[in-house]
Amino acid sequence: RLYGEDIDGSLAWADGLAAAGLLSAEELKAIREGLQQVRREFEEGTFESEPSDEDIHTAVERRLTELIGPVAGKLHTGRSR
Repeated sequence: RLYGEDIDGSLAWADGLAAAGLLSAEELKAIREGLQQVRREFEEGTFESEPSDEDIHTAVERRLTELIGPVAGKLHTGRSR
């Protein structure tokens, strides 16, 4: 149930990283589109959890990485998690 808040926070964080010059416009676009796809999967009931998903944060991160590749890792720049 927290997927929306997690994704909203990640979208805002990505915008901040881009504003700080830590993400290129292309990277920001990929992250934003990937997160929106993850949101759609949750909303449509097609998101598939994995046993390795510790919580909503790791589930979203895993799926985003599956969708857009290594650039997803840049989303966690400056985060403690």
